[in-house]
Amino acid sequence: MSNDEVVAACKAIEDGDFAQARHHINNLSLEGSNPSQVEELEKLIWRKENEAGKVSLNRIGLALGVAVFGYAILSFQQPPEWGPVIWGLAAFFLLPCFVGVLAGTSIVSGRSTPQRSRRFWRAFFITSITVAVYSLVGMALSRHKMQSSDKSMDFVVFLFVAVVYAAVAGVVSGIAGSIFGSARRAS
Repeated sequence: MSNDEVVAACKAIEDGDFAQARHHINNLSLEGSNPSQVEELEKLIWRKENEAGKVSLNRIGLALGVAVFGYAILSFQQPPEWGPVIWGLAAFFLLPCFVGVLAGTSIVSGRSTPQRSRRFWRAFFITSITVAVYSLVGMALSRHKMQSSDKSMDFVVFLFVAVVYAAVAGVVSGIAGSIFGSARRAS
């Protein structure tokens, strides 16, 4: 029985399912298996979790960097130069999908529903925060160029537009992250 638990624990570690690996290690401990073998498996889990954590942070940073850089490029090329269709596709589909996949791959374990949910929300927040800031800065710069003196509704309009843009781009990014980000395993 203990050999089956060792094989199952190693398979779970390889798949990045550290909770399942710990379950098999606990079964080994309860059976009274070789303590050094249990200790080696625990060290392997710890090492793999640390590697996965570093990769996760790198992917989050990469996703955030791509989002900031991508929306900075879009801010230099406003709709009159590109046209609203191309700008809309870039701002609300292409860039959010790319950022979503990067953010979704930062979570390293199975394809279960809780993991897909975490991928969705991680991608959603990275993209939506970036889009909200991009929208607010763009609207503030555009508004500053206008000569109108009535600015009483600016805050409400800016907030509404930023929230709507952020929600749309965030949902697209979250869907891309939860679908396409689930193929990655712990290495």
